Amino acid sequence: MIIIYGTRSCAFCDKAKAYARKWYGEFKFFDVGITQYNNFLLEKNVSTNILPQIFEDDRYVGTYYEFVKETQIKISEISEEAGTN
Repeated sequence: MIIIYGTRSCAFCDKAKAYARKWYGEFKFFDVGITQYNNFLLEKNVSTNILPQIFEDDRYVGTYYEFVKETQIKISEISEEAGTN
């Protein structure tokens, strides 16, 4: 499950949500304006200066650009595997 930490007024957060919806179908969004979600990121040593911050389950992915790059790599690997069968 993709988990996105951001704010409601963040353009890249909106892009990340749209990208997650397109490639993963579902995701969870947590507003870091709410103290408990901000504190969660701080406990994980993840900066809240750059948003969104994205996790896949418990694994930290990074910001929007790392999320897109990692997804593209996964799609490419799946395509290559499908082509070799």
